Amino acid sequence: MEYTNFDKLTHNDVGQRFTGRGKVTIVKQTSGPTLMMLDDGTKVFTFKAFIKPGIRAYPEIEQGDMAKVVFVLSKRMDNIEGEVREMTKLSEDEAKAFESDIKKANEAKYKPKCTEFSIKSEVLESLKPRFIKVATLIRQAVMERRPIILRHDADCDGYSSAICMQRAIIGLMNDVSGGDRMLPYQNFKRAPSKAPFYEYEDAMKDMAYWLRDKVKNGAKAPLVIITDNGSTSEDILGYRQVKLYDCPIVVIDHHYPGEKDAEGKVAVDHLIQGHINPYLEGHDSNVCSGMLGYELARFIFEKNTNDVMIPAMAALLDHVDGPEKEAYIKLAEDKGYTQEYMTKLGTIVYLQSHYLRFQEAREFVDDLFGANQKVQESIVEMLYPEIERRFAETKAIGKHYSKVTDLGKIYLVEFEGEKGTSRGQFPAVGLATNQIHAMFEKELDKPVITMTTGSTFLTIRVGDDIKGFSVPSFCTEWIQKKIPHTGADGGGHEHAGSVKFVEYAKEEVLNLFKEYVKDIESKQ
Repeated sequence: MEYTNFDKLTHNDVGQRFTGRGKVTIVKQTSGPTLMMLDDGTKVFTFKAFIKPGIRAYPEIEQGDMAKVVFVLSKRMDNIEGEVREMTKLSEDEAKAFESDIKKANEAKYKPKCTEFSIKSEVLESLKPRFIKVATLIRQAVMERRPIILRHDADCDGYSSAICMQRAIIGLMNDVSGGDRMLPYQNFKRAPSKAPFYEYEDAMKDMAYWLRDKVKNGAKAPLVIITDNGSTSEDILGYRQVKLYDCPIVVIDHHYPGEKDAEGKVAVDHLIQGHINPYLEGHDSNVCSGMLGYELARFIFEKNTNDVMIPAMAALLDHVDGPEKEAYIKLAEDKGYTQEYMTKLGTIVYLQSHYLRFQEAREFVDDLFGANQKVQESIVEMLYPEIERRFAETKAIGKHYSKVTDLGKIYLVEFEGEKGTSRGQFPAVGLATNQIHAMFEKELDKPVITMTTGSTFLTIRVGDDIKGFSVPSFCTEWIQKKIPHTGADGGGHEHAGSVKFVEYAKEEVLNLFKEYVKDIESKQ
């Protein structure tokens, strides 16, 4: 018997009768018909079967079965689907052979069509096998109609990486579904995270929402993507939560992931399925997540609409350095973007994310990142003067109230964050620390270390000229070994990060940090 391939069906075929076959990937019972999705190796296609309202049609056909389907092609909104006239299981021999054919066809489709980077980079080239693996897993999830949850840090770099991937994933969804407008809302969710890791609370929320969708429509376990977070031991508890439900996890990050074990893996590698991080190939954090996400988006969907301004902006706002940064900035400048404009826009991303908090705001953020260029330009014109006013106020507060200590070869600046910033208002402590640190770097004649303190936190910024300083090392080599009873922990980049602790431990942590600073100063 000849079967019709699902990818050959078009709107011109509506009303005609066909016979096809496929693997049942989803079964969903509505208050009306039974909805089924079948994969024939060319496309995943939607069918509806109706006996009585709310009554399961073809109950003998279950998810995972190989089935033959006779159907009439119909139109629903702007999409086409099959109205089932007859459905039966394939024979055991035919099912086995057909499943093998589907597997081979799908394995070829899952592989990325684009495997070249937009710039020349030794760092990126060393990571290429990891890019291909992660892109393949994401493409597979899209083609299997597996839900995708994309978590990212709520700063400019995290947003830049996530938006690039979001556009590629949604573009691929539209491409393989024939333009099903609801699919990107049903099967894709992006969520910013305030904590600099995949917090257990976020993992619980992600699983709770998915379990609800599973009951409602039979959704598969989601693929969880983490970007600009996800590489450190702090992420492990959240990963263990989602692994209870067999969720695959991939990570795109540039933060220090810890030391490799005897197997050549960092701690999180034992729980995740794919990991892109320059540190894993012997590099540092200067290829930021916005760059990684931009390049990964090319591998996910070669026809994505991302602008090279995005990785250039991420590089500027994340204060990285290196040939990759210069290459992206050059490409962006060739398209008419100035560094001043990109810096302004990136700062506005911080402002908007501060007030959006945990909201996805998909269309709003898409406009901010250039989907509507006129709106983007208007936002910059409207908001940047207000940001300048607030930054000037922050600097004035910092200059008046900060304590500056000359340690000899460096200056230590101390600022009390809870007293010097307004709760809930922009800029928050981290960005306020950036402004104060940059101000003192310009005004003072030696390198600067800035420590912004609170009752339960320490935020750290360190001048580029200071050698040997590492926030992750301070956390692992000093805190965990000298004051483990405090429960203090933290991380970040070498010259920018934070430490959290209980209020009881504040004095011990701050005193230890000052000891560490003096030790670093003596080695300059």
